[in-house]
Parts: sequence; C-alpha cells; structure tokens
Amino acid sequence: MGESRSDPALLKHYRLQDPFPTSWSDPIEEAHKEHNKRNGAVHRKSTVRYSILQEEHVSASLKGLIGDEFEGGNVPKDESDPLGTTDSVVRVLRQRGLPVEDNVRLRSRYLVSSKHFSPAAFLRDVHASTPSPTLQQGLNYLSQSIAQKSGSLKELVETNFDRFVAAKATIENVYKEMQENAFMEGSKETEYGTGKIKAYLTEVSSKADEVFGPIMSGRGREEGLRTLLSMLDKHGRMLEMPGVILDCAKRKDYEALIDEYQKAQRWVNDSHKLVPDPKTALSRGIKEEHIHRVIIAEKMWMEIEFVIDDFKKDTWKRLLECKTEDASHMELIGILLELGVEDNPITFWLVSRYDYLKSRISTVFEKSRVEIEVHRRKILNAPAPTTQTIAHHLRSTARRVLITESQKAYDVPLVNAFWELVYSNMMMILDSNNGVLGELLSFWKVCQSFIDGDNLLPVGLDESSRKHHRIPDEEVRFFRDCALELVGMIRQCMITFFNEPPVEDISSQYTPMPSTPVSATIPEFPPPSPVPPVPKMRGQEGDEVYAFFPPAANSIGAMHYLGKVMILLGKAATNMAESFNGLGKGNLQDDLRSMLSTARDRTVKSVLSAWLTDAEHCKVMEDWTRALDNRGVTKMPGYFMAFEKDIILGMQSIVYLDKVRSGETAVIPPPSLKFLTNVRSQFVRTLYQALQGMVENAKTPTASEEADPSTPAALATPAASLTAHSVDSRDKNTRMLLTLSNLQLLRSEIVPELIHQFEICFSCTMSDEAKTIKDVLGQIDAQLFSEFTSPIVAALSKTVRSGVLSSTWSPPPGKLATEVKPYIYDALLLLVDVHAQVTITAPILVQQVLSYLLEKLSYELLESFRQRKSFNLGELLQATLDVEFVNQTLSQYNTPKSQEAQQMVYVELDRGSDVEARQGLQAELGQMKTVLSSLRRYSRAEFKCFRSKKPEMGSRRSHD
Repeated sequence: MGESRSDPALLKHYRLQDPFPTSWSDPIEEAHKEHNKRNGAVHRKSTVRYSILQEEHVSASLKGLIGDEFEGGNVPKDESDPLGTTDSVVRVLRQRGLPVEDNVRLRSRYLVSSKHFSPAAFLRDVHASTPSPTLQQGLNYLSQSIAQKSGSLKELVETNFDRFVAAKATIENVYKEMQENAFMEGSKETEYGTGKIKAYLTEVSSKADEVFGPIMSGRGREEGLRTLLSMLDKHGRMLEMPGVILDCAKRKDYEALIDEYQKAQRWVNDSHKLVPDPKTALSRGIKEEHIHRVIIAEKMWMEIEFVIDDFKKDTWKRLLECKTEDASHMELIGILLELGVEDNPITFWLVSRYDYLKSRISTVFEKSRVEIEVHRRKILNAPAPTTQTIAHHLRSTARRVLITESQKAYDVPLVNAFWELVYSNMMMILDSNNGVLGELLSFWKVCQSFIDGDNLLPVGLDESSRKHHRIPDEEVRFFRDCALELVGMIRQCMITFFNEPPVEDISSQYTPMPSTPVSATIPEFPPPSPVPPVPKMRGQEGDEVYAFFPPAANSIGAMHYLGKVMILLGKAATNMAESFNGLGKGNLQDDLRSMLSTARDRTVKSVLSAWLTDAEHCKVMEDWTRALDNRGVTKMPGYFMAFEKDIILGMQSIVYLDKVRSGETAVIPPPSLKFLTNVRSQFVRTLYQALQGMVENAKTPTASEEADPSTPAALATPAASLTAHSVDSRDKNTRMLLTLSNLQLLRSEIVPELIHQFEICFSCTMSDEAKTIKDVLGQIDAQLFSEFTSPIVAALSKTVRSGVLSSTWSPPPGKLATEVKPYIYDALLLLVDVHAQVTITAPILVQQVLSYLLEKLSYELLESFRQRKSFNLGELLQATLDVEFVNQTLSQYNTPKSQEAQQMVYVELDRGSDVEARQGLQAELGQMKTVLSSLRRYSRAEFKCFRSKKPEMGSRRSHD
C-alpha cells in the first residue's frame, strides 16, 4: 500500500507534491472557493473538512488508486438532469458560478455519463436548493428512466452484436491475408493498396465506435445512476430533514422542530463516528457506504444549518421584542437553549428589557410632561370661570352624596380634563400592574428567578446549553445596578414633575416622533392645531406656578385628584422599597422617602393656596335659599361645613398617606411640626376668610350675573320668582337677619365641629385657636347685630324722646292719666314690625332682637324722663302708666339690663316728684292698675305677637 502511495500516476491524479500531505486540495472545492470569493460568501468548514471524501477520490481509491488523464473528447459538453428537473446541467452550474464549460475535469463530476460522475457533488451543487418533494419526484423519474434504458440497451445489443462480431472477423481475416501475400514483400502497405483499405477499416471502426460506444459507456452511466438511486433511496428521509424543519418553523410547531433538529444532529454525529478521521479514511479501507453517508450528512446538515440560522435570527428578534407580562420569553429562551447557541439568551433578553425600560421611562415621562403643559396652556387661554360657575362647584361637596362617582364634576370641564390627564399619566408610570413600574417589578421578578435558578430550563443536546443556566456574579451585579438605575429614573421623574416649573418647549407635541422598536408600543400624539402660546398668569403677581396644578383650579378637585396621585406614588414607593431595597450600596429607602417628602410638600403647598382662594370665594356659595332642616338659616352654613370637612379629610390623606399599604420598609415620611403648623394656620385663615365673606354678603347685595353656560339653569334664582325656600336677597334687613342666624349656627355648632374634626385628623389640640375663632365670631355677630338694630334703635329713640319731651305729654291739670300716650303705641308697633320681620326671616333671633330693643327702649325712656326736671301727680301717674305698659307688654323679653333701666326710671320719677305727688301716686295706684289692665285687654290683638307661646296644648299663661 505504501508503494501505491508513491505512484507518480496517483500523485498526478490528486495533484499532490507530497504523498503524505497535511491538507487536501480538490478541483471542485477550489472552484467553490473561487465562486464564494467572488460572491463574498464564507466557505463552510464542514465542506472543507470532508473534501477528501468526495466521490472522485473515493472512486479512485476503491478502483485501485489509479487515475486516467482526462481527454476533452470523452467528456460531453452538456446533458440533461437525470432527475428530470432541467434539460441542461451545465446551465444550472453556470448560474451558480462554477466554470464547468472551461474546466473539463470539473464538468465530468456532474455529468452522469462520465466515468468520473460524483453523485454527492451532483446533489450538493445541482440540487442545492431543490426542495424535498421535487427530489422525491426526481427519484421516481430516475427509477423509471433506468428501467427503460436497461430494456433498450438489451434490445440493441441483442439485435446488432452478431453482425458486429461477424464483420470484425471478416475484416481481420482479409487484412491478415493481405499481409501474408507475397507481392507485398519489400514494398510499403500504402504503395500496394493497403493504405486505402486501412482507411476504409478505420472509417468502419469509427462508425462502429459511434454506434456501440454509447452502448458500452451506458453501462458506466447505469452504474452511476444506480449508485445515485441507492443513495437517495437509503438516505432520502435524512435529505428531507431541512424541508421538514422549515415546515415546522412555518407552522410554529416548535416542539416538533426541536425534535427533528436534534434527531438530525444525532444522525450527523453518528455518521461522523463511522469516519472518525477523514485524512486516514483511504488508508483504513473505510466502506464506501459510510463515506457516502458522511457526504449526505454534510449535505443535509449544511441545509439544516441554513434553515436553523434563519430560524434563530427570527427567534432572537422575537425575543428582543418580547415583553415580561406575556411570559413568551420563556418559550423563546427554551427554544434557543434546545437548539444550542453561543450567546446566552437569558442575559440577552434581560439586557434588552433593561434598555427597553430605560427608554420607556424617559419617553413616557417626557411625553406626559409636554401633554400636561399643552393642556395647562389651554386653560390659561380659556375665559376665567364666572361667579356662578365657581359657586356651583364649591357647593358640590354638599350634594356629592346624592350623585355617583361618574357624575361628579369637581371643576370646569377643561380643569377636570387636566386632572384626569395628570392621573392617567401618573398611572401609566406608577401603576404596579399596568404601568411602567409594573413592567419594572415584573422584569426584576423574572431577573431574580433567573439569578436564583428557579426556572426549569432545557439543557439542549448533550447538555450543551447547561452553561447558560447560571448567570455569572459580575452579570448579577450588573443587573442589580440596572434595576436600581431604573428605580432612580422613576424617582427622579417624580421629583422633576412635582418640583420643577412647567416645561417651556412643547414642540415635540406637534412634531411626529420617529418610531423605534422600543417606543413602538407608545401611542403618538395626534398633531393638533398651532402651538398654544404661553399666556400671562391670572391672579396675583408672584404666585408660584406648578406644572402639575391647573390655573384657577379649585381646591376640591385638587384635593381629590392629587390625593389619588399621592396615594399612587406612596404605593409605588412602598413596592419599589420592598422589591429593590438592599441591592445597592446606597440607602434606597431614604431616597424614596425623600421623593415622597418632596412630592407631598409641593402638593400640600399648592392645595393650601387653592384652599385659601376658595375660602375667599365661599361667599359666592350663598344662594339665599333656606335650609331644608332649619328654615331660620340658609344653606350656606351647610355648604361651608361640607366644603371644609372635605378639604380637612383630603388634607389628612395627603399629609399622612394613611391609605397607602404600610410595609416593613416604612418609606412614608412623618410630617414635620413646621409642616403641620402651616396646615393648621391655613385652616384658621380659611375660617376667617369665609366669615368675612359672609359679612360682605350681608352688607352688599349680590350683583346679578348672566347665567354661565356650564352651570345648570336650575342654579339661577331670580328675585322675581321666589320659591318656598328662597328669600328676597335684595332686602338688606333680610340678608342681615339670615347672616346673623347663620353666624349663630356657625358659632354654636359648625365651627366647633370643624375644629374637632381637624384635631382628630391631625392629632392636635386647638384650644387657643378655638377661643380666638369664638371671639372673632362674637365680634362679627356684634358688628352685624349692631348694624341691623341701629336704625331701629334710632327710630325708637326719636319716637320716645319726641313723645316724652312733647308739650302735649303732660295730662291737663286736675286730670289723672286714663291711657298711655301715643308714642308708646308707635314704639310698640315699630317693635311689632320688627318682630314680624325677624320671625319670618330668622325666628331664632326674635328673643335676642326684641330683648335688645327692649333694653334700648327702656334706656331711652330713662334718658327722656331725666330731661324732665320735675313731675306733678298727673305726670307721675302718666309716666308710670307708660313705663309699666311697656314692661308688661314686652315682659317675656325682659333682661337684667332692661329691668335695671326700668328700676332706674322709677328712681328718676321718684327723684323728680315731691312728697304730695308721691303720696297721691300711692293713693291712685289701685285705680292705675285697673286702667292698665283695661288697656292691656283692649290692645291684646295688636300686641299678641309679644305674648309668650304656650308650652303645651290647652295651657294658658295669664297676662296682666
């Protein structure tokens, strides 16, 4: 065997310089290399590695390791495909870039009629892209063709073989006799006629070769075809593997795909075991069948790798776009691990999710800020709300229990839309289920499961993917840092949102943003009309502008929505602290507590400002309609109490965040003493502002306004169409009396209840503030009471003074008083009018007003009688009769002060009379009582209103 290796023919056949080469060269592989080089393709190692096993070398080794020189005339220029797919094999190879037209040796490998035909090379290059069904049809076609050609060949040989043998024997005999003829001695064959005969014989031989050459060469072609047929028949199932795997991929039958892929991989590995070392395959006498199997395995595996590579690329792409929530990443990671990949799909997906979340946090937040600012500018450019609109929404707290949540309107539509936008955008970021935070929490939960090894992952063929199951320590640290970075981004976004002023550049809202794979799931804003300009701020100059607070919004809507936002933020901070605390070197809990403190301070500050503004507007809540449960007051006290209670409770929720789920992390910062002092002081200021507004309502009639389109028509109460529960607010006395009645209710019930409510909510004692507020209420009440009664007191004073000091007051000489003077009736009738007005408007004030007026009347009588220096008997009796008639008629309104004034009147009368007059009074006292009783009886109807009400039905109170 060693001598055969050194045979020059063998070396020349294989184009070798050394009988023991370290690498092999093959003309077909060289042609493939040149073709790939021109087309920029990468030469596959699997083909180079087994190039020695090409059919040409195998055939030469099995035929004694000998090789003939190629003769161009013996190799056809072209022929049809034996599988019936094309009529030109050379054309197919030329389209693939192989120089088969110029390279005879190369062309002989692909033509089945050549003795150097290689079935493996033929299938690899001519049918590289032929699908399995077409190959199966070609196999059937080849089987039929071989059967047909075998019959034709047999018939041709049997019909013409005897003739050929007889003709050849005759020719040889004639030629032999001619050579033996004597006349040919000494002469050349051409000189004696044999040359012409030889030419004929050559022509006949050529014709015979022409006829029988294909017949004889057909034997070799048939052998080649049978070899190809045998290979296709035996290993056809494996050749169909690429098509089967491709079909599984199209049908998304990943389980079957992995099963077929691993089956093909095992078959290839088993095939390689049959030929362990390709360099020594020739010397070891490897079976031709095994070599064919390796060639088919390489052919099959090359196509499978093309299919699997495309499938892997698609799987990597899908994994890149896969979200945590749908859990499809586990399926895709499992597929890649089953197929076997160099890169770790787990870390690849985790990094892609980190990049996605980082971009999404930034994108969602910036878009939210811009969208909120656009809406804020729309509010600034809109007309300011009317007084009726403000009143309508401030009253909403009192009627909120009567409507559903969906019907509640806390403010004008533009402001409500702003609040809804703020809350929805905060939900988009902070919601632990469907927001960006939810994606982050889900990402870290999955990441932690991979770090802890809690997932059951496939190991792949021969456990080749087990190395990807464990995440290295440095990558674990990297992912922890990534998670903390994402938490820090959310935290910084919230600090920016609450702490920084509104954004100035909102052009991104009106410029279509480029779509990227990361932001593809975020809806783009529709391009609205021109960018709203930045208008001038309404209100006092120097007011702080909040990006999260709509201009001119009331505190009711602010408390409702900002309370929800703060609870959302508190829950988000708690979830982040519980999930990520302890991952890094810093103290995440302190950072989150700082975020909540910043957001809460800014929120409370904005709401406190709106609260004070609304307290100034509280006066517009007065609609001058009577309360249903107390007709002596208007609905104003109830409106005010509902408003203040709503704000107090809402403020408590924001300050303490008590609706946030408390956990071990305790990220909710306690409010500072200064913080609580500010809230407490603002509460007191709102009470003062509201009370001041009520005084203004009492003094000044409400200006008529046009109805606001956004206010229900039922809210308007024209004075001309008063109802059973409405009053004529144009009358100042009516406004005064109702306001006094309202203040009395505020002082006795509502304000103490609000203070108690505040003390409970904020765990404090407000005894000093309560005393101060009580004093203020007393001062306001006294001020309004004095303003209401002053005209009446002035009228009483004028009436009494003019009556007592009149020249007609004294009775005629010698006559005793038999009736009270007219000024007394005038004064009492004036009080009757007051009693009627007070009783109708504010019954609760009747006692207070009449008692006060009685005091003033008594003092006016005292001062008037003081101006008369002396009293005779008639004047003494008249004065006593006037004073006593007043005292008995208004007896139920007597007070210590009025009684004191009355006693002082008698003292003054006694001082101005002599002994004779005083003695005469004592003598006439009985008669005077009779006259007084008679006068009281006759005036009972006129002054019935002053009689005290009966405590029970049927009972009577005597009146003297």
